Amino acid sequence: MSELWAHTLTWADVDPTRHPFEMDDDAAEELASLVAPLLPSAEVAREDRWRSLDPVTEFLAGRYGRWACGWNWSVGEGDVDGGVVEVWCCSSDSVTTPDATATLVVEALREWRGWLEDLAERFADWLRRGTPR
Repeated sequence: MSELWAHTLTWADVDPTRHPFEMDDDAAEELASLVAPLLPSAEVAREDRWRSLDPVTEFLAGRYGRWACGWNWSVGEGDVDGGVVEVWCCSSDSVTTPDATATLVVEALREWRGWLEDLAERFADWLRRGTPR
């Protein structure tokens, strides 16, 4: 499972040009329906919620590639803090009902992907301008 931590990802793992991904609203709804059964209920003990998200991360990485394991790499005080995802806080705050949480997981995945695509565009722009010599 340690290979599914966002901080272990390389650019080759996350480069959007190497890992195509498109998700319209219908695909997002379908993905949420696949994720919901993997999620714990809000009744799961607070300290167990974090570990109970491992199947979600494994599913997303298996379906889309390792880049997807960054879906919950949240800003600040999250389970996996230090990242860029703002819609996901942490399991103790973000896990509610399976359906609501699944929708949030998909939103977080889309936010993570959007950030990666933006980063790739910034690098491409920088390279097009050329590096100072």
